[in-house]
Amino acid sequence: PVIKQADAAGVKFAGQFAAVLIYVLWGPRIEFMSNPFGGMLYLGKLSLPLTMLWVLTLINIMNFIDGLDGLAVGISMISAIALAVLAWSLQRYDAALLSIIVVGVSLGFLPYNFNPAKVYLGDGGALLLGFLLAAVSTEGALKGAATIGLSVPVLILAVPVTDLLCAVVRRLQQGLPFYQADRDHFHHRLLALGLSQRQVVFLAYSLTGLSATIAVITAHFSRAPWLVALVLGFVFAYASSRVGMVQPLNISRKEEGRDA
Repeated sequence: PVIKQADAAGVKFAGQFAAVLIYVLWGPRIEFMSNPFGGMLYLGKLSLPLTMLWVLTLINIMNFIDGLDGLAVGISMISAIALAVLAWSLQRYDAALLSIIVVGVSLGFLPYNFNPAKVYLGDGGALLLGFLLAAVSTEGALKGAATIGLSVPVLILAVPVTDLLCAVVRRLQQGLPFYQADRDHFHHRLLALGLSQRQVVFLAYSLTGLSATIAVITAHFSRAPWLVALVLGFVFAYASSRVGMVQPLNISRKEEGRDA
């Protein structure tokens, strides 16, 4: 079963890689990054691999959080609203329009996907939402001299980004392959604490709305959005450790007594 799972994960990633490569070769790229010490950094030849890494990350982030009815769709909708505001403020109207389309698609699908779901998103739907959000961010908020930096979209997607980072840390701690599923994602841990599915989903919506609002305000009024992202990252990391999404480094896999 593990070999079959590895083969399936490999085929899925190969398909993602091919799709993203085509998109980046003939589409927009992240050309600049904000410099913490002031100004902008021109990426040059690093633009292609870094853009691919960003898009692949966002694609899989949305797939990771698609564990409860309505969770991924609602977070995508809230994130797309924030990206639309940012893209419009940068006069990237094509990206703003794409964001609005994502909002409309998500809003139309959410009533059928919310608990109890009548229609499920599936891997294909979650991967598509992640790809669309990545396309919006590279075309709108991240491309060209008017860039606001990677930190702002990371702020918008703070909830799924934190969940992904915690998943990576767990697998490194336990010596497990990245593709192997577990029951320690944030929504699983909150369910284990006694919250209902709807309560977990509404909490995730609220946190995403909060982080998205902070991101939009930061993009317009702060000269150091990366610092805001760093502080919020520490807050989310502490909260994640408190609910058991990651374990202290001195706890071994045997002591953990948990199957991944």
